[in-house]
Amino acid sequence: MKIDLKKLFIKYLTPSFLLILGFVGYTYFTTGYIAPFGVPHIGLFFIALLFMFVFWALLEHFQNVTGMLMKESWVSRIIFILVALVLFYLYRINGRI
Repeated sequence: MKIDLKKLFIKYLTPSFLLILGFVGYTYFTTGYIAPFGVPHIGLFFIALLFMFVFWALLEHFQNVTGMLMKESWVSRIIFILVALVLFYLYRINGRI
């Protein structure tokens, strides 16, 4: 198994690092104080990194499932599109879109 370091850096480490910088910036602008770098920052970085791994894994899984549904018969395609439209309509009724 070969690990692509460029993909690892771009998809996982960079967004986690930017998320931590965003949290530090938000804390500074709301309180006017920057806490010294320590173990909580490292823990928060690893939690953000775990979140990125879960996010990209779920996104890839949903893409594979959608691709499998689109490769099937016309009936499954039509059912998939109808379910997507019904969900969109329900979200729109609730005022979330």
